[in-house]
Amino acid sequence: MNNKRVLRAIISVALLGALVAVVIVSQNHDPSNPHSTIPKDTWINGPHGHGYAVKNNQQPWKQCYPCHEKKGLGGEEFCQSCHQKSNVNVTLPKKPS
Repeated sequence: MNNKRVLRAIISVALLGALVAVVIVSQNHDPSNPHSTIPKDTWINGPHGHGYAVKNNQQPWKQCYPCHEKKGLGGEEFCQSCHQKSNVNVTLPKKPS
């Protein structure tokens, strides 16, 4: 009888701990950012992150905008809003005519 109580208490504490962990982790998730599942440092400085794309591509209308628009976020406006939130002053390259 006493073993069942201890087992129930352990399970209850484990479930409560899991719930707290989920709540804490979900606080760092921005559902409006398609890149929020990637750690910020990896996204900015990673081998194929934002910095890589900016330095090597310079064509956001090909690489960024179609995916952002497909997700209903908008194209250039979405990129600019992220830059403004991060206090980054940048002029996005324009698609050649």
